[in-house]
Amino acid sequence: MTAMSELQRWFVLCRLDELPIEGARGFDLAQRGIDDVFIVRKHAMLRCYRNACPHWPGATLPWRRHAYLDGNANYIVCHGHGARFEIGSGLCVLGPCSGARLEQVSLRIDDTGAISIAWPG
Repeated sequence: MTAMSELQRWFVLCRLDELPIEGARGFDLAQRGIDDVFIVRKHAMLRCYRNACPHWPGATLPWRRHAYLDGNANYIVCHGHGARFEIGSGLCVLGPCSGARLEQVSLRIDDTGAISIAWPG
């Protein structure tokens, strides 16, 4: 067992069929009223990111619950300053944090369709 695996556990967030085919959903793991992570689904592609803009540490991305994407569901958007991030890589392609990336969180889907993430715990 590595040091990294000792510090992280797998947490079940939801089932794949509970996510929209194109969209995002946040998850408040610490029960603070603020999403810690969010999952973006664009058909077969799934990504999980920490809900934190690299431009302003601690700043959350959505302007309302689950509103992580632009109107066309092509980019992740920070509500604070309009930065746009590629869904697949988390790379900022527009805004004050251009070139920076969102922090990706490892995820897995089991045979039943349950989505889990690796999270400190």
